[in-house]
Amino acid sequence: MSADGKILVAGASRGIGLAAAKMLLERGRGVIAAARNVNALKEAFAPYDDAEIFACDFSDVDTIASFAERINNESGPISGLVYTAGMQLTMPISMNKPDSVKKIFALNTFAPIELIRCFSKKKMIAEQGASFVLISSLAAHEGAQGKSLYAATKGALEGFLPSAALELAQRKIRLNAIVPGIIETAMSKEFLDKMTEEQRSVINDSYPLGLGAPEDAASLIFWLLSPESKWATGQAYMIDGGHMVRG
Repeated sequence: MSADGKILVAGASRGIGLAAAKMLLERGRGVIAAARNVNALKEAFAPYDDAEIFACDFSDVDTIASFAERINNESGPISGLVYTAGMQLTMPISMNKPDSVKKIFALNTFAPIELIRCFSKKKMIAEQGASFVLISSLAAHEGAQGKSLYAATKGALEGFLPSAALELAQRKIRLNAIVPGIIETAMSKEFLDKMTEEQRSVINDSYPLGLGAPEDAASLIFWLLSPESKWATGQAYMIDGGHMVRG
């Protein structure tokens, strides 16, 4: 991929997306920051001259194609894409009604697949190629009460990854994913705040290096977007503070 092309960060208004976008900007990369909340984007990126802001509700999958065309027309081909938009649902299987299933899959799974479809076209990426990064979750690898739907959306992304990466490699596009453990963001805070002190202590103790910060995930994303990772594709990189290797 080009070290000079712009990076589209979908879901850049908070959490991992915000941290990744800021890290890219601070290290000299141009960023296209997209999210549903334009006011939050304008506030977050006011200090940065190299940030372009676009509105998109990624849960409305049918509008993504026109969004991609707008990006291409107004900003030109991209050299990187990071999809960090998403939602969590914690509920028992008995409450997994069709509307809930469609809602979470639309934002967590169908939207990134549609973005990849749109931006994998030759006119949409820089001539030197591109790197796309998805966000999975440890939820797809370990059981947790009430997380079946969320885990399913992330497991589907990881299932999509190998075959898609093989196909995209023919177009000089690399596709990888990161698989973070619990990152302390606004989204995870909602989940953690519902726990008792004892439950929270158990969670903390299960992370030998402590819970993650958004910048921890952003650093791995930055590497995957950089020329230094030019031989990496089709991989899901776990980053979890030692959670999955504990005794």
